[in-house]
Amino acid sequence: MTYPQQQAPHPQPSAPLAPPAKTKFGTLAWTALILGIVGVVGSPVIFLNNLTAVIAFVGIVLGAIALFGSKKILAAIGVVLCVAGVAITVSVQSSTAEKLDEIFAGTTNDGRVSPGGTGEPAAVAQAPAAGSPTWGTRYTWKDGLAVDVAAPAACTPGEFAAPQGVVRAVKFTIVITNGTDKPFETAGLSFGSDAQFAGKKAESVFDSNGGCGGGFESSTVMPGKTFTFEQSYSVGAEPGEMQLVLQPGFGSDKAVFTGQV
Repeated sequence: MTYPQQQAPHPQPSAPLAPPAKTKFGTLAWTALILGIVGVVGSPVIFLNNLTAVIAFVGIVLGAIALFGSKKILAAIGVVLCVAGVAITVSVQSSTAEKLDEIFAGTTNDGRVSPGGTGEPAAVAQAPAAGSPTWGTRYTWKDGLAVDVAAPAACTPGEFAAPQGVVRAVKFTIVITNGTDKPFETAGLSFGSDAQFAGKKAESVFDSNGGCGGGFESSTVMPGKTFTFEQSYSVGAEPGEMQLVLQPGFGSDKAVFTGQV
């Protein structure tokens, strides 16, 4: 006996797979994130941060565009990192510029002013000066080095003094007191080149055989010792204000003495 064979059911056609969702501006979001990381990492590095700041700025633009796409959170993180990179770069460069200005120009009257003429080693200054030093006062730098500038005295240049034709000359007595723990070379003291009278440059008078003296000489001042020298200047016939600037080394604080002569 034969039995009718049952036919296998025909497979139902499967529904077509949905195409993958397209990512809008996804590449820009990832690019902004990477550029932001580069900007933050490079921002503290001097000179290199100029380049990384430009990179971070490009990342801000790309991230802003990507915010309108499907990777909004990723784009937002990238933008934040890029902005941080630019901000840190600006802060670092501003701080560096201030430090360089201080190194090359030095501060002014940042030490301590006290009555002069004691002839004793200077104590280390703890507080900034309350005002500009003047004749008869002592200026002490923070490391303990000090200088006294006495009130000027009139002097008469000799026949062979330079420059010739001086109308009036004044002579200053300067005392350097080494209150540091190291020898001080006076050759490193910037003195005489920055002197003004009545708003104009005052010329130094060199008069080795006359009443105004030969001027500044270099020497080594040991700790706890003093060194005294004289310096003369040509000034106008009428009284006026004079300014003397002393700087113990390149980039160090400047002591600016002012007063009438």
